[in-house]
Amino acid sequence: MALKKAKRQKIKIPVLLTGPSGSGKTLSALMMAKGIVEKMYPDMSEVDQWEKIAIIDSEHERSLLYADNTIADTKIGEFLHYDLKAPFSVERYEQAFKECKEAGVEVIITDSISHAWSGLGGILDAQQEAGGRFQDWRKVKPLEENFLKMLVESGVHTISTARTKQDYAMQPNELGKVEVVKLGLKVEQKDSLEYEFAVVLRLDMNNVATASKDNSNLFKEPFRITKETGHELYDWAEAGIDKAEQEEKERQSLLDDLRELIHGDEARQSYLKELETKADKSYEEFPKNLLEKAIKLVKEYTAPVTPQETDAFNN
Repeated sequence: MALKKAKRQKIKIPVLLTGPSGSGKTLSALMMAKGIVEKMYPDMSEVDQWEKIAIIDSEHERSLLYADNTIADTKIGEFLHYDLKAPFSVERYEQAFKECKEAGVEVIITDSISHAWSGLGGILDAQQEAGGRFQDWRKVKPLEENFLKMLVESGVHTISTARTKQDYAMQPNELGKVEVVKLGLKVEQKDSLEYEFAVVLRLDMNNVATASKDNSNLFKEPFRITKETGHELYDWAEAGIDKAEQEEKERQSLLDDLRELIHGDEARQSYLKELETKADKSYEEFPKNLLEKAIKLVKEYTAPVTPQETDAFNN
């Protein structure tokens, strides 16, 4: 049944901080991250809490200036640091994310994601290498989708920073004379970027944040980002059912169904081994979507397995 009652789910928060150089994006991200980790691990030592935070730094190691410093009554500890240098390809960002998660990090700060767009080896360069024509954008669209999926569906809390710059346009004035008009600050990333995040905060040169998108409804007035900002965001993110826990329960239920299907049936057990070979993992490790396919195929199984049947498994 596809139709069901809507329930509030726990989430891993994807936050975007935008602003010009000098607006305090990196420090604000560290403060927010520390607040999130404090809420997650209230009994953990300060040293260990900071090791749950990692920065993927494409800003010439600028974030290291804050390590072991006390700022606004907050001691910035020794967070984990990943120095990302050019080329700033999506694949290299993905590798950095993978290493951070393998280290047990709970909050990943990507400082900044602008390089993945306009930096050397970024998505704009990839589009030029693909031919540079408008229709060549479709060739790099998978790169854009993979990058955004990494930032908002990574299984950890993420805080991304993006540079903004003054945007201009040539427009006629009331006298019909063409003049340069300021359009405001434009993020150095794709135009629809903000739609992908739960919370988007714009920082000005006084380090004051204003929400341009806020699914949490926490930030109605301009404010300064502190550890308490992270506390509030974490509390909001936790106010619901645990989606990952719920999905694992559903997966275990499907596993029970599959075990019952193959119990005492050597032919079906042999067939399932063929599916395991195709998936390159034990059926006990199958994610929910593969389990659903496996159950369907095992239920329908009536003859010796054919290459066509196993090929249908992962497609």
